[in-house]
Amino acid sequence: MLAMIAGPVGASARAVTPKTPKVTRSLVYFIYNGPTPPYFGPMLSGANAVAKYYPNLDIKTLSANASAATEVTQIKEAVAAGAKGIVLNPVDASDTSAAVQAMKAGVPVVTLDRDITSTSGRIAFIGDKDVTLGQEMTTEGLSWLKSHGIKTPWNVVILEGTLGASTAVDRLTGAMDVLKPLIANHTVKVVLNQSADFGTAPAQTLMTEELAKTTNIQLVISGNDAMALGVINAYAAHGLTSALGKTVAIVGADAQPQDMTDIAKGTQLATVTHSPYLEAFWAVEALSNYLTSQTKPSAAKFPHGDVTIPMTIVTKANVSKVAGWGTPSVVPPLPYGKSSSHKS
Repeated sequence: MLAMIAGPVGASARAVTPKTPKVTRSLVYFIYNGPTPPYFGPMLSGANAVAKYYPNLDIKTLSANASAATEVTQIKEAVAAGAKGIVLNPVDASDTSAAVQAMKAGVPVVTLDRDITSTSGRIAFIGDKDVTLGQEMTTEGLSWLKSHGIKTPWNVVILEGTLGASTAVDRLTGAMDVLKPLIANHTVKVVLNQSADFGTAPAQTLMTEELAKTTNIQLVISGNDAMALGVINAYAAHGLTSALGKTVAIVGADAQPQDMTDIAKGTQLATVTHSPYLEAFWAVEALSNYLTSQTKPSAAKFPHGDVTIPMTIVTKANVSKVAGWGTPSVVPPLPYGKSSSHKS
């Protein structure tokens, strides 16, 4: 009879530690204007905050320092580095060609806040409707003049943002949509219309020069709050702060914290929010949706791939209820694809 051969009695099996699956991370470039004007600071904060919810993305953040030429170089760098996608906050429309070339190379682009001139250069745009924003800020200013019985004709100053930036172009278009009928019937006269490059110092210089010529101004339409702050500084330097909120109205956009304080005091009439923090959040989510499932905004619901950020007109009546930069306490989900809400 054959004997059964067995292993050592009491021998224990070796414990096998399961291997942790290796997570493949997709390189994504987040290219933005840079920290000046200060509006872009919350945008960077949003990009950093959303990254922890998408560990499959390796997000590399680059500042262009307000140079479109630098952004073009950074877009080309992203393509050469094998990036799987690009989130782009264009300095101006001259970024269009580089974005189109990236798309042709198979690198999807999502633009935010500012847009490029060709939809073939991106899969989606995340931002506000700047024409509407321009209309709303202008209407708010004119309504105030009328309700306060300010005599016509109303002399209006318009300070535009960075020349060539879609935000500056569209906000001016919106403002002029409202002003043109009043200019035609001589209710309004535009006494200055010039770019202050979305900056406080340039706006202060331009307004100082204008006030040296005349103080007969009833409304200042600033393309953003940084410029509105420059206008307020110019009035203060001329000893004319008391006119603000009495015979002169200043409107802006962005809900910059210092301007929110001025709105509460009454020296600035209004601003319009369009959260840069939320824009960054949604832009990364939009790119993630495309990379994981080829999902992009439907043409039926989002014409031209434009996904609109909520906007709020902020005045003295509601300023205490709105956070600086319009940052929501809870980020709502991207309105398409796979997304969820998150605390800011």
